[in-house]
Amino acid sequence: MSEDSKTEETITFQSSRFGEFSVPKSTLITFPEGIIGFPTDPDFVLLEHKPPFSWLHSVTNPDLAFVVVDGAEFGDNYRIPLPVGDSTTEYKENDEFAVLVIVTVRPDPSMTTANLKAPLFVNLKNRKGIQMVIDDASYSTRFPLWSEKNESKQTSTEEKESK
Repeated sequence: MSEDSKTEETITFQSSRFGEFSVPKSTLITFPEGIIGFPTDPDFVLLEHKPPFSWLHSVTNPDLAFVVVDGAEFGDNYRIPLPVGDSTTEYKENDEFAVLVIVTVRPDPSMTTANLKAPLFVNLKNRKGIQMVIDDASYSTRFPLWSEKNESKQTSTEEKESK
């Protein structure tokens, strides 16, 4: 067996945020229909950042990257229909999938929001994804990640721990 056949194929791309780097081609996520507003940029990689955040970075556009978070971070109340049977991603009932939520980071971090209305679904078997708009008024495109209620709970917990 040659050395080349043992080595996983990589792709190298430019990033305005991170410079040039390479990732295994097997980590590529393809959105055949693109992401809403970016139909000509179908190929992305998921780059780990400070948990719970990651970057979903285009491999063809060095300036296109989204901060994302795993949809599971929103708990059991975030119940969204899965795109089973979707021809774009070829989802089947027992396929494993990831749900990613795009985050908008504001200059004032307390104003950071998540788009719960239009999550990204990624079929982990074939690495194809789709963004779907959920027809449910209870999900917002600007869900606040940090609210005063959450901050007061954290402050209260920190005060108890320091005593």
